[in-house]
Amino acid sequence: ANGRIMSGGGDYAYDTRARIEAEAAVGYYFVKWTDARGDSVSAANPFPLTVRSDMALSAYFAINSYAVRLVAENGRIKAGGGIYTHGAMATAEAAADGEGYHFVKWTDAAGDSLSGDYAYRFLVTGETVLTAVYERENLTEPLTGSEQPPTGFETPLGVYYTEGVLHLVNLDGYFISVSTMKGERVLQFTADDGEYPVTLPAGIYILNAAGGKEGRFAAKFVVR
Repeated sequence: ANGRIMSGGGDYAYDTRARIEAEAAVGYYFVKWTDARGDSVSAANPFPLTVRSDMALSAYFAINSYAVRLVAENGRIKAGGGIYTHGAMATAEAAADGEGYHFVKWTDAAGDSLSGDYAYRFLVTGETVLTAVYERENLTEPLTGSEQPPTGFETPLGVYYTEGVLHLVNLDGYFISVSTMKGERVLQFTADDGEYPVTLPAGIYILNAAGGKEGRFAAKFVVR
């Protein structure tokens, strides 16, 4: 089980040498050969056996275990690190290290992006290092309420929420992402209108907009 026999079975003359070999399945490793009673015979693989009687041998394999290490830049790890067996599901979860930062993404050991969800579920298939990346908020206009649109921009851009509608000010064509203060993404779309009916629970949210004429825009807004 969890592997296959490569060579060694068959009929042999007395006192001849057999080369017994097995191969582990993906995610497993070879441990030992056992006899018909389950007793250990050898940990060698291949196993050079001198045949002097009928024998029944079994290859015993065990599942691999891997370390999952989590790191947070400008944040903290809430759950997910530790030791996991091959094929187990893990959830890496992080949170901002206080106000002034918002979650961006999880990256792997090479720095490649994996997920934009602050709670990231993944299949463990090897040693893993994940980094939760947070960025400092660069708010063009911090809003203190939700009822009035922002004012005072050289090029007026903004967001506010009232009566179940998310209002976007001059953000047509921007790629919009709305997250909670914990970094949980709740909305993601490309803006083509100034009003988006949506029900949001009470709280403080961060809107990030990218790709428009002004480049990048970020702002907090309040849902009461």
